Amino acid sequence: MNTLPTRPAAQRLATPQTRRLFFALWPDADIVAALGPWARHVHDACGGRIMRPDTLHLTLAFLGSVDAQRIPELAELVRTCPAPGGTVTLDRFGRFRGLRIVWAGPSATLPWLDTLHRTLWQGLARHGFPAPDETFRPHVSLLRKADTTDLGPLPTPCPIVWHARRLVLVASTPRETGSYYEVLAEARLGQKGL
Repeated sequence: MNTLPTRPAAQRLATPQTRRLFFALWPDADIVAALGPWARHVHDACGGRIMRPDTLHLTLAFLGSVDAQRIPELAELVRTCPAPGGTVTLDRFGRFRGLRIVWAGPSATLPWLDTLHRTLWQGLARHGFPAPDETFRPHVSLLRKADTTDLGPLPTPCPIVWHARRLVLVASTPRETGSYYEVLAEARLGQKGL
């Protein structure tokens, strides 16, 4: 069973002086469009709430609630992090049961992505953010509040080959209809000077 790390409430909830932040790979419009049928397919089996297209991403580092004054240093980290870029083939469904999240992810290990994840956390450690103990499981959340239907027999649609191009720092603001995401900083993967 896959589980997501839990964070103390103080880390999850932002105040007017803090922002809820995370680093992610952000998909281009074609990948977002390709994930729509995946989400509808798994929703037919599990129910739940389909993630809005503008929220689809692959989280690399979730920081939780961070003093808003630290945003410029974290934005600079995005711009200076060596980011090789590469391909993510989304070819399987998975779930995090505790949070009732169903996701799409790669079945193969991606050395370039593991390197990017590790390098990013090394940079964050220099800024006082310790890496989590949990194993990195790259995924794109498709559903929230899904039921516990067994995903094993569910056929996976045609794999989605994602040429990841965007590393972003994002602020998340909770709303009644789900979180609103604001990209605060961005760098292109695979280009010098990142």
